Amino acid sequence: MTKEKLNIIVIRSEFNEDIVSNLFLGVKKFFDQKKIQNKITEIRVPGAFELPFMAKQVIEKSNLNIDCIITLGCVIKGETAHFEYISSACVSTLSKLTLQTNTPIMLGVITAYTKEQAIARSQIDFDEAGNLNIGYNAANAAFQTLISKKNHNL
Repeated sequence: MTKEKLNIIVIRSEFNEDIVSNLFLGVKKFFDQKKIQNKITEIRVPGAFELPFMAKQVIEKSNLNIDCIITLGCVIKGETAHFEYISSACVSTLSKLTLQTNTPIMLGVITAYTKEQAIARSQIDFDEAGNLNIGYNAANAAFQTLISKKNHNL
């Protein structure tokens, strides 16, 4: 990318903080590896349900010239239907918001049936070939989307 600096907002959930912290490390690792000059602003919210609200607030703040938003969270299934409601609302609302606002919003939210699955998707051993860090993947998706947008003059 020829742009001198990327302005990236990372909105991260405080729920399942151990998992989400690893996702944030994945975002930072991706941009460090690409040697992309960037400004990453971190915003925290209580849980995954609050991610869309905060994304909308960030987009509406007119003095922010943001390139993309990366949302990070982790929802693990419990014994009730709460998991389905939170996961569905979060993903659906973020999807609608990115289309309505024309701002790339990347989904870095793990939805897992077990804590072990969430841990596997938030590994920070970046030298391991099978690493599935969802934060790293979301940063890569953001980067690829911004390149595509630029290449097609969108």
